[in-house]
Amino acid sequence: MKKIKEIAEKIQNLQTILSKLNWTHYTTGFDFGIEEKQKELIDFYKKEENYKHILKKEKEVEDEIDKRKVKIMKDMFEPYHLSEELNEIRLKIRKLTTKLSNVLNTFRYEVDGKKVTSVEIYQILSTEDDENLRKKAYMSRKQINKPLVDNGFIDLINLRKEFAQKAGYDNFVDYKLDKQELSSNIFEGWVDEVHQMLEKMNKVRTKYAQKYLNKSELKPWDTEYVQAQFAPVLKRKVNMLNYKEVLNNFFSKFGINLDEYNITYDIFSRNNKSEWGYNFPIEYGKDSRILANVKNMYKEFGVLLHESGHGIHAFKLDPENVILNFGISGIIFEGIANLFGSFLHDEFFYKDIFQKDYKDISNQMRKLEEWFRINSLRAVPNILFDQRLYKNKIKSIDDITDIYWNTYKEVLKEKPYAEQPIWAYRIHHTTHPIYLHNYLMGDVTYKMIKNTYNKKNGTDKITENPKDFMNFMDKKVIEPSGRYPYEELFEKISGRKFSLEYLKK
Repeated sequence: MKKIKEIAEKIQNLQTILSKLNWTHYTTGFDFGIEEKQKELIDFYKKEENYKHILKKEKEVEDEIDKRKVKIMKDMFEPYHLSEELNEIRLKIRKLTTKLSNVLNTFRYEVDGKKVTSVEIYQILSTEDDENLRKKAYMSRKQINKPLVDNGFIDLINLRKEFAQKAGYDNFVDYKLDKQELSSNIFEGWVDEVHQMLEKMNKVRTKYAQKYLNKSELKPWDTEYVQAQFAPVLKRKVNMLNYKEVLNNFFSKFGINLDEYNITYDIFSRNNKSEWGYNFPIEYGKDSRILANVKNMYKEFGVLLHESGHGIHAFKLDPENVILNFGISGIIFEGIANLFGSFLHDEFFYKDIFQKDYKDISNQMRKLEEWFRINSLRAVPNILFDQRLYKNKIKSIDDITDIYWNTYKEVLKEKPYAEQPIWAYRIHHTTHPIYLHNYLMGDVTYKMIKNTYNKKNGTDKITENPKDFMNFMDKKVIEPSGRYPYEELFEKISGRKFSLEYLKK
């Protein structure tokens, strides 16, 4: 296995350089050779001697962990040894993806002729009493739809479809799920699950619409506003200049010293910087970087907690386990990040920020928790839309609009909220296709982990002994996470098969 590890370390070195280039691209808008480095990585994957050695070891190894390592490596190399045509398509996909991500990262929306950042849009949506202005702010996000399509988004979709078909898959969704080691039927029944919750969901939404807006239906531009009405702490002003002190204090309760980790934070908005939140795990256990966009509202701590969860996870992985780290499911990564992000609503976090009146906030947070529990499945239409882009013919932006609204109406049984939906602003469709399910499944995962720990220890909350909970996470989740495909790991931790039922608890 020595040579296998050497091959993996070479891949890691190339990926580290590529990650640093992407970090620069996303934080400054400058591209210092991403395409060239992507080609170098592809050329390494294409080396016949490396692939032949992996196939040889596949027949020889008997140890279960070694078998897993060889499988991970084979899955990484195999797509580059199907045909030269596929390698050329892959390079075209990466080149176009980089171009379009730059379009997204540097684009700024306009409201009433004034350029606004994503942070400013959120603040309008959560604080503005004028519904017309909220609607303008929300719908401003559709401004990127046409520029993205004009710059080649449909070409990108079709290239991915072509790649999957020539690689022997029915469609690109099946290809991606296979690479993520997920069952092709994992999403069966999700629409029915939403329909079972619709009556309860609509009842709660109508109650809040009537109470705070004097109408019977919530529109998408009302959601943040209503949340901030029954949980005004979300829009409360905080000093983000001392964010690191707040995070250090919180994570120390779990026995985590952030100062021991080489985590770089870039958290304030500026021109040409991506307006999303990211963790760039440059090199596990050595270098992790966090991109966010915050200003002065309490809710913005949510993205810092989530991305810090990613950063901590990256540092808890053993850098010597290069191959097994390649095999960790994105759902596990998002599950751990979502776990820490959920503490935005937990007294365990906010009582240190709002020391004088934190007890008064608890009722707000209970309402917020109920809101998210009941509305969590509203994420399903976006997940299915992401997939249906690859299961339908697309020739124009109108085709994309039709797919979006048909999915929206089927799942939520609601009429379109506008002539054209907002969709392209969500960068995942461009850079991380067939990934959105990881967030919802990540919620299922962290709730399963909490439930399993509490049952095992007879506790009501993991915060009764946070350091012990972190030890449980280290031993039962993080350490074995590369050894098993996601669904198998889920069952090993919980004793049950994956189920959306955990979202209802």
